Amino acid sequence: MDSLTHALAAAIIAYSIGFPQFIPFAVIGAVIIDTDIIFSLISDSHPSLYLFVHGGIAHSLTGAVVMSALAYTGITLAALVGLINPALLVRAGPAGFAAVLFGAFLHIAMDLPATPGIPLFAPKSDKKYALFILPGPSLFMLTVSLFFLIWLALGVVTLAEGITTYAAILVAFLLVRFVAFLASRPALRGTMRAIPQVNPLRWLAISDSGYAWTVRDYRIGLGMTDPVNYPKYKNTSPEEVAPCLALPEVMRLRYYSYIVTAEKEGDTILFFDPLRVSGRLFYPPHFKQVRIAIGVCAPGG
Repeated sequence: MDSLTHALAAAIIAYSIGFPQFIPFAVIGAVIIDTDIIFSLISDSHPSLYLFVHGGIAHSLTGAVVMSALAYTGITLAALVGLINPALLVRAGPAGFAAVLFGAFLHIAMDLPATPGIPLFAPKSDKKYALFILPGPSLFMLTVSLFFLIWLALGVVTLAEGITTYAAILVAFLLVRFVAFLASRPALRGTMRAIPQVNPLRWLAISDSGYAWTVRDYRIGLGMTDPVNYPKYKNTSPEEVAPCLALPEVMRLRYYSYIVTAEKEGDTILFFDPLRVSGRLFYPPHFKQVRIAIGVCAPGG
Protein backbone atom coordinates (compact mmCIF):
# COMPACT_ATOMS: atom_id res chain seq x y z
CA MET A 1 0.00 0.00 0.00
CA ASP A 2 1.25 3.51 -0.74
CA SER A 3 2.74 5.80 1.91
CA LEU A 4 0.07 8.47 1.47
CA THR A 5 -2.74 6.04 2.33
CA HIS A 6 -0.73 4.76 5.29
CA ALA A 7 -0.27 8.31 6.57
CA LEU A 8 -3.92 9.26 6.13
CA ALA A 9 -5.11 6.07 7.83
CA ALA A 10 -2.90 6.75 10.86
CA ALA A 11 -4.04 10.38 11.06
CA ILE A 12 -7.73 9.51 10.72
CA ILE A 13 -7.59 6.82 13.40
CA ALA A 14 -5.74 9.09 15.85
CA TYR A 15 -8.24 11.87 15.17
CA SER A 16 -11.29 9.60 15.39
CA ILE A 17 -10.37 8.06 18.73
CA GLY A 18 -9.82 11.49 20.28
CA PHE A 19 -6.03 11.91 20.21
CA PRO A 20 -5.39 14.62 17.60
CA GLN A 21 -2.21 15.68 19.43
CA PHE A 22 -0.64 12.36 18.45
CA ILE A 23 -1.38 12.66 14.72
CA PRO A 24 2.16 13.82 13.78
CA PHE A 25 3.71 10.93 15.69
CA ALA A 26 1.35 8.31 14.25
CA VAL A 27 1.90 9.62 10.73
CA ILE A 28 5.68 9.51 11.10
CA GLY A 29 5.44 5.93 12.34
CA ALA A 30 3.20 4.97 9.44
CA VAL A 31 5.53 6.53 6.86
CA ILE A 32 8.95 5.67 8.29
CA ILE A 33 8.58 2.01 7.29
CA ASP A 34 8.56 2.89 3.59
CA THR A 35 11.86 4.75 3.83
CA ASP A 36 13.35 1.28 3.37
CA ILE A 37 13.16 2.06 -0.34
CA ILE A 38 16.58 3.71 0.05
CA PHE A 39 18.08 0.47 1.40
CA SER A 40 18.29 -0.79 -2.18
CA LEU A 41 21.10 1.68 -2.86
CA ILE A 42 23.29 -0.71 -0.86
CA SER A 43 21.59 -4.10 -1.10
CA ASP A 44 21.36 -4.09 -4.90
CA SER A 45 25.14 -4.42 -4.98
CA HIS A 46 25.34 -6.86 -2.07
CA PRO A 47 23.06 -9.89 -2.59
CA SER A 48 23.57 -11.14 0.96
CA LEU A 49 21.71 -8.03 2.18
CA TYR A 50 18.62 -8.85 0.10
CA LEU A 51 16.33 -8.31 3.10
CA PHE A 52 17.41 -4.67 3.19
CA VAL A 53 15.04 -3.66 0.43
CA HIS A 54 11.62 -2.07 0.11
CA GLY A 55 9.18 -4.57 1.59
CA GLY A 56 12.02 -6.31 3.40
CA ILE A 57 13.29 -6.30 6.96
CA ALA A 58 11.77 -2.91 7.82
CA HIS A 59 8.37 -4.46 7.08
CA SER A 60 8.78 -7.01 9.88
CA LEU A 61 7.68 -6.86 13.51
CA THR A 62 11.27 -6.30 14.63
CA GLY A 63 11.82 -3.78 11.86
CA ALA A 64 8.76 -1.78 12.93
CA VAL A 65 10.14 -1.45 16.46
CA VAL A 66 13.63 -0.47 15.28
CA MET A 67 12.34 2.03 12.70
CA SER A 68 10.00 3.54 15.31
CA ALA A 69 12.87 3.97 17.75
CA LEU A 70 14.96 5.65 15.05
CA ALA A 71 12.07 7.92 14.08
CA TYR A 72 11.37 8.96 17.67
CA THR A 73 15.07 9.61 18.23
CA GLY A 74 15.05 11.81 15.15
CA ILE A 75 12.01 13.72 16.44
CA THR A 76 13.72 14.26 19.80
CA LEU A 77 16.94 15.52 18.23
CA ALA A 78 14.98 17.82 15.91
CA ALA A 79 13.21 19.30 18.95
CA LEU A 80 16.48 19.75 20.83
CA VAL A 81 18.10 21.73 18.00
CA GLY A 82 14.96 23.77 17.37
CA LEU A 83 13.95 22.31 14.00
CA ILE A 84 10.50 21.56 15.42
CA ASN A 85 8.61 23.11 18.32
CA PRO A 86 9.80 21.39 21.55
CA ALA A 87 6.31 21.89 22.98
CA LEU A 88 5.03 19.26 20.55
CA LEU A 89 7.29 16.70 22.17
CA VAL A 90 6.57 17.87 25.69
CA ARG A 91 2.79 17.68 25.21
CA ALA A 92 3.01 14.14 23.87
CA GLY A 93 5.44 12.88 26.50
CA PRO A 94 6.40 9.16 26.47
CA ALA A 95 3.11 8.39 24.74
CA GLY A 96 4.60 10.01 21.65
CA PHE A 97 6.77 6.95 21.09
CA ALA A 98 3.71 4.71 21.54
CA ALA A 99 1.96 6.72 18.81
CA VAL A 100 4.94 6.28 16.47
CA LEU A 101 4.95 2.55 17.19
CA PHE A 102 1.19 2.41 16.59
CA GLY A 103 1.66 4.01 13.17
CA ALA A 104 4.41 1.52 12.29
CA PHE A 105 2.37 -1.53 13.30
CA LEU A 106 -0.65 -0.12 11.47
CA HIS A 107 1.53 0.06 8.36
CA ILE A 108 2.47 -3.62 8.75
CA ALA A 109 -1.17 -4.61 9.24
CA MET A 110 -2.30 -2.66 6.17
CA ASP A 111 0.37 -4.32 4.00
CA LEU A 112 -0.59 -7.87 4.96
CA PRO A 113 -3.55 -8.17 2.56
CA ALA A 114 -1.36 -7.48 -0.49
CA THR A 115 0.94 -9.65 -2.57
CA PRO A 116 3.71 -10.58 -2.62
CA GLY A 117 3.71 -10.35 1.19
CA ILE A 118 6.11 -9.14 3.87
CA PRO A 119 8.68 -11.00 6.03
CA LEU A 120 6.92 -10.63 9.38
CA PHE A 121 9.56 -12.50 11.36
CA ALA A 122 12.72 -11.19 9.71
CA PRO A 123 15.62 -11.34 10.37
CA LYS A 124 14.94 -14.79 11.85
CA SER A 125 13.14 -15.89 8.68
CA ASP A 126 12.76 -14.42 5.19
CA LYS A 127 9.43 -16.18 4.64
CA LYS A 128 6.78 -13.79 3.34
CA TYR A 129 3.29 -13.63 4.78
CA ALA A 130 0.23 -12.25 2.97
CA LEU A 131 -3.54 -12.63 2.93
CA PHE A 132 -3.49 -12.51 -0.90
CA ILE A 133 -6.50 -10.20 -1.16
CA LEU A 134 -4.87 -7.27 -2.99
CA PRO A 135 -2.57 -7.46 -6.04
CA GLY A 136 0.26 -5.43 -4.59
CA PRO A 137 0.20 -1.61 -4.43
CA SER A 138 -3.25 -0.25 -5.33
CA LEU A 139 -3.42 2.62 -7.82
CA PHE A 140 -7.08 3.09 -6.90
CA MET A 141 -6.32 3.63 -3.20
CA LEU A 142 -3.47 6.00 -4.02
CA THR A 143 -5.76 8.04 -6.30
CA VAL A 144 -8.50 8.29 -3.67
CA SER A 145 -5.97 9.31 -1.02
CA LEU A 146 -4.44 11.92 -3.31
CA PHE A 147 -7.82 13.49 -4.12
CA PHE A 148 -8.74 13.50 -0.44
CA LEU A 149 -5.49 15.27 0.45
CA ILE A 150 -6.01 17.84 -2.32
CA TRP A 151 -9.56 18.53 -1.09
CA LEU A 152 -8.19 19.10 2.42
CA ALA A 153 -5.41 21.37 1.15
CA LEU A 154 -7.85 23.45 -0.92
CA GLY A 155 -10.30 23.71 1.94
CA VAL A 156 -13.07 21.96 0.01
CA VAL A 157 -13.64 19.76 3.05
CA THR A 158 -12.37 19.73 6.62
CA LEU A 159 -10.81 16.63 8.10
CA ALA A 160 -13.94 16.04 10.15
CA GLU A 161 -16.18 16.39 7.09
CA GLY A 162 -14.09 14.28 4.75
CA ILE A 163 -13.24 11.35 6.99
CA THR A 164 -16.57 9.59 6.53
CA THR A 165 -16.54 9.77 2.74
CA TYR A 166 -12.87 8.82 2.45
CA ALA A 167 -13.19 5.92 4.86
CA ALA A 168 -16.39 4.71 3.18
CA ILE A 169 -14.71 4.59 -0.25
CA LEU A 170 -11.71 2.65 1.03
CA VAL A 171 -13.83 0.26 3.09
CA ALA A 172 -16.08 -0.37 0.07
CA PHE A 173 -13.04 -1.08 -2.10
CA LEU A 174 -11.60 -3.51 0.44
CA LEU A 175 -15.00 -5.12 0.91
CA VAL A 176 -15.32 -5.80 -2.83
CA ARG A 177 -11.87 -7.38 -2.87
CA PHE A 178 -12.64 -9.44 0.24
CA VAL A 179 -15.95 -10.70 -1.15
CA ALA A 180 -14.18 -11.69 -4.37
CA PHE A 181 -11.55 -13.44 -2.27
CA LEU A 182 -14.20 -15.45 -0.43
CA ALA A 183 -16.06 -16.25 -3.65
CA SER A 184 -12.90 -17.65 -5.23
CA ARG A 185 -11.96 -19.92 -2.34
CA PRO A 186 -14.00 -23.02 -3.28
CA ALA A 187 -12.54 -23.15 -6.80
CA LEU A 188 -9.00 -22.41 -5.63
CA ARG A 189 -8.98 -24.86 -2.74
CA GLY A 190 -6.06 -27.23 -3.09
CA THR A 191 -3.83 -24.82 -4.99
CA MET A 192 -0.52 -23.91 -3.42
CA ARG A 193 -1.08 -20.19 -3.92
CA ALA A 194 -3.64 -17.93 -5.57
CA ILE A 195 -2.36 -14.54 -6.70
CA PRO A 196 -5.03 -11.81 -7.02
CA GLN A 197 -5.01 -9.75 -10.21
CA VAL A 198 -5.99 -6.10 -10.74
CA ASN A 199 -9.39 -7.30 -11.92
CA PRO A 200 -11.01 -8.55 -8.67
CA LEU A 201 -12.65 -11.41 -10.59
CA ARG A 202 -9.34 -12.87 -11.75
CA TRP A 203 -6.70 -14.94 -9.97
CA LEU A 204 -3.52 -16.73 -10.93
CA ALA A 205 -3.61 -20.21 -9.39
CA ILE A 206 -0.28 -21.94 -8.75
CA SER A 207 0.09 -25.63 -7.92
CA ASP A 208 3.12 -27.79 -7.21
CA SER A 209 3.04 -31.11 -9.04
CA GLY A 210 6.44 -32.24 -7.83
CA TYR A 211 8.80 -31.61 -10.71
CA ALA A 212 6.80 -28.78 -12.29
CA TRP A 213 4.80 -25.69 -11.37
CA THR A 214 1.29 -25.71 -12.77
CA VAL A 215 -0.27 -22.32 -13.39
CA ARG A 216 -3.86 -21.53 -14.41
CA ASP A 217 -5.94 -18.39 -14.74
CA TYR A 218 -9.14 -18.44 -12.73
CA ARG A 219 -12.07 -16.13 -13.44
CA ILE A 220 -15.01 -16.00 -11.08
CA GLY A 221 -18.04 -17.21 -13.02
CA LEU A 222 -15.96 -18.62 -15.89
CA GLY A 223 -13.74 -21.16 -14.16
CA MET A 224 -10.16 -22.24 -14.80
CA THR A 225 -8.20 -21.96 -18.02
CA ASP A 226 -6.03 -24.79 -19.32
CA PRO A 227 -2.87 -25.32 -17.26
CA VAL A 228 0.58 -24.11 -18.21
CA ASN A 229 3.41 -26.21 -16.79
CA TYR A 230 6.83 -24.84 -15.91
CA PRO A 231 9.33 -27.67 -15.22
CA LYS A 232 11.33 -26.99 -12.09
CA TYR A 233 14.45 -28.54 -13.59
CA LYS A 234 15.58 -28.59 -17.21
CA ASN A 235 18.77 -30.45 -18.14
CA THR A 236 19.59 -30.60 -14.43
CA SER A 237 18.37 -32.25 -11.24
CA PRO A 238 17.43 -31.33 -7.66
CA GLU A 239 20.71 -32.81 -6.46
CA GLU A 240 22.77 -30.62 -8.80
CA VAL A 241 20.74 -27.52 -8.00
CA ALA A 242 20.63 -27.95 -4.21
CA PRO A 243 24.15 -26.59 -3.45
CA CYS A 244 23.30 -23.40 -5.36
CA LEU A 245 20.29 -22.56 -3.21
CA ALA A 246 22.43 -21.21 -0.38
CA LEU A 247 24.13 -18.64 -2.63
CA PRO A 248 23.07 -15.04 -1.78
CA GLU A 249 22.17 -14.32 -5.44
CA VAL A 250 19.81 -17.30 -5.54
CA MET A 251 18.35 -16.56 -2.11
CA ARG A 252 17.60 -13.01 -3.26
CA LEU A 253 15.93 -14.30 -6.43
CA ARG A 254 13.77 -16.71 -4.43
CA TYR A 255 12.79 -13.90 -2.04
CA TYR A 256 11.56 -11.76 -4.95
CA SER A 257 9.88 -14.61 -6.85
CA TYR A 258 6.59 -16.50 -6.80
CA ILE A 259 8.06 -19.65 -8.33
CA VAL A 260 11.62 -20.47 -9.42
CA THR A 261 12.85 -22.87 -12.11
CA ALA A 262 16.38 -24.01 -12.91
CA GLU A 263 17.76 -24.66 -16.40
CA LYS A 264 21.26 -25.94 -17.09
CA GLU A 265 22.97 -24.27 -20.02
CA GLY A 266 26.53 -25.45 -20.61
CA ASP A 267 28.49 -24.98 -17.40
CA THR A 268 25.92 -22.63 -15.86
CA ILE A 269 22.49 -22.92 -14.29
CA LEU A 270 19.91 -20.25 -15.01
CA PHE A 271 17.51 -19.67 -12.13
CA PHE A 272 14.46 -17.57 -12.98
CA ASP A 273 10.86 -16.78 -12.12
CA PRO A 274 8.92 -17.67 -15.30
CA LEU A 275 5.86 -15.70 -14.21
CA ARG A 276 7.76 -12.42 -13.93
CA VAL A 277 10.11 -13.08 -16.84
CA SER A 278 7.14 -13.77 -19.15
CA GLY A 279 5.23 -10.74 -17.87
CA ARG A 280 2.34 -12.71 -16.37
CA LEU A 281 3.17 -10.96 -13.12
CA PHE A 282 4.92 -7.60 -13.01
CA TYR A 283 5.52 -6.94 -9.33
CA PRO A 284 8.21 -7.11 -7.99
CA PRO A 285 9.93 -5.86 -11.16
CA HIS A 286 13.54 -6.51 -10.14
CA PHE A 287 15.79 -9.58 -9.91
CA LYS A 288 13.82 -11.91 -12.14
CA GLN A 289 16.69 -14.25 -12.96
CA VAL A 290 20.29 -15.08 -12.14
CA ARG A 291 22.89 -17.22 -13.88
CA ILE A 292 25.26 -19.23 -11.69
CA ALA A 293 28.39 -21.09 -12.77
CA ILE A 294 28.10 -24.73 -11.71
CA GLY A 295 31.58 -24.60 -10.22
CA VAL A 296 30.48 -21.89 -7.82
CA CYS A 297 27.79 -24.19 -6.39
CA ALA A 298 30.19 -27.05 -5.71
CA PRO A 299 31.68 -27.39 -2.23
CA GLY A 300 34.75 -25.19 -2.06
CA GLY A 301 33.64 -23.34 -5.22
